[in-house]
Amino acid sequence: MRSFLLLSGFWLTGLFPGAAADTLPPQLEAGQSILSANQTLTASGWEPAPDDEAKPFEHVLAGNSLSSLTSCSGTGVGFCRYDYRQKNHKLVVVTVPAREPDVAGRVYRWWLESLPIIQER
Repeated sequence: MRSFLLLSGFWLTGLFPGAAADTLPPQLEAGQSILSANQTLTASGWEPAPDDEAKPFEHVLAGNSLSSLTSCSGTGVGFCRYDYRQKNHKLVVVTVPAREPDVAGRVYRWWLESLPIIQER
């Protein structure tokens, strides 16, 4: 257990070889407009990478036409999911509806996922 904690600490601090600083997402903030977050992410090299193409009604629910939109729940709070990719990492951003129509959703939470390593040619 102690070794696991030590290795986890190295990975989280970037001292482990597999944790390159350029794969960390730029600073996101809860409550931030998804339009602003999308602009920051794409300017930092994160590419839209939805698992599935969002349906037209999901873009209506989301209030935007961002290509990173994967889906919207359409029920309850109305969460929408946006996926981005940089190298072998996927960034998932979840939003909730915004009261202001020009904001098109507010960032609620986000997380990183590792993808299988792809050999570059």
